[in-house]
Amino acid sequence: MDKQVLGWIQIVGGVLVLLYPGGGLGFGGMMGMMGFSGVSMMGGWAVTLLALLFIITGIHFVTEKKK
Repeated sequence: MDKQVLGWIQIVGGVLVLLYPGGGLGFGGMMGMMGFSGVSMMGGWAVTLLALLFIITGIHFVTEKKK
């Protein structure tokens, strides 16, 4: 797969995760209802950090010059 396409996929995925906390599908809310709110809060930070890492990596791939 072309690195620029991979970069755009990572950027879009990271932005979607940041827009929809809890993994984007509402799993964080379901975990909160089951009594795992502490796990959900810690998982939220991890998901946010991974989304930012995906966005940074995606930007790197998109702006990379071809040899």
